[in-house]
Amino acid sequence: MHTSDPFAPLQPAAYLRRPLHGPTSLETQRDTLRRFAACLGMPAPALYLDNLPPADSRRPRPQFEALVHAMKDGSHQVLLIPGSWVFSSDEYRVRLAHQVLTAAGCRRILTLPTPLATIWRRRADADQQA
Repeated sequence: MHTSDPFAPLQPAAYLRRPLHGPTSLETQRDTLRRFAACLGMPAPALYLDNLPPADSRRPRPQFEALVHAMKDGSHQVLLIPGSWVFSSDEYRVRLAHQVLTAAGCRRILTLPTPLATIWRRRADADQQA
């Protein structure tokens, strides 16, 4: 657990995976989530990246496991994600991921608002066409 300043906000975490729709840049995801955290008055998030497509949800996800352990040890209480698709394309697995994270100590899972997610996808699509 963090013991430095008990009043300082904990660093949020951000969990990323290769997007479900198209080859959106992971760097674009990172930048968008950093801006999202800044808009919320939070420090830049610690990034956890599993570079697997969400459709491949049965493969081990080492960074998701690292995120769960970090939540358990009190390093993070807030998680930022671009969308629930980062957990899985299967609704049951999405709910299961939420339950695991909550049980590990995650107090909030914040998803990019739809307008930001739409802008993020448009920018990524434009980057791919350029």
